[in-house]
Amino acid sequence: MSLSSTRRMYRRITTNYLGWYGLHHTIRPVIMRDLSLNGFRVEGQADLPSDLIVSMRVQLPNGGGSIEIDQAVVRWKTEREFGVQIIALSNESDLRLARHVEHQLQHTMAHVLPVHAHEQVGAGGIVHPSAF
Repeated sequence: MSLSSTRRMYRRITTNYLGWYGLHHTIRPVIMRDLSLNGFRVEGQADLPSDLIVSMRVQLPNGGGSIEIDQAVVRWKTEREFGVQIIALSNESDLRLARHVEHQLQHTMAHVLPVHAHEQVGAGGIVHPSAF
C-alpha cells in the first residue's frame, strides 16, 4: 500500500492559529491551517525540502498559551503550504494538544448535533437514531 493511499489516524480541526517553525537558529512565522494529534497543515514559506526536521510552536487562541513541538518532519509541500508530522514533543505538550483538539471537536459537535437532531425529529418528538 502506498503512503498516498493510507488514511489519517486522527481527526483534524480547521484552525487559523499563529505559529512558528525553527530551523538552524532561524524562526519564521506561519499560519496553522489545521491540526491533529500527529500533524499540521501550515501556510507559509514552503521551500522546505521533504523529510526536513523542524521545531514548531503553535499559539492557541483566547489566551490558551502555546504548544511546543520539539521535532516535526516535513511530509509534503505546495507553493504556499506544507504538511508536517509530529515526531517528538514533551508529555506536557502532548497532553495540551490532545485537550485542545478534544475541546474543539466537542465544541464543533455541540453546534452540529442539535441542528441535525432537530431535523430528524419524527412523530411524537422522538429523535431518530440516525441523528446520532
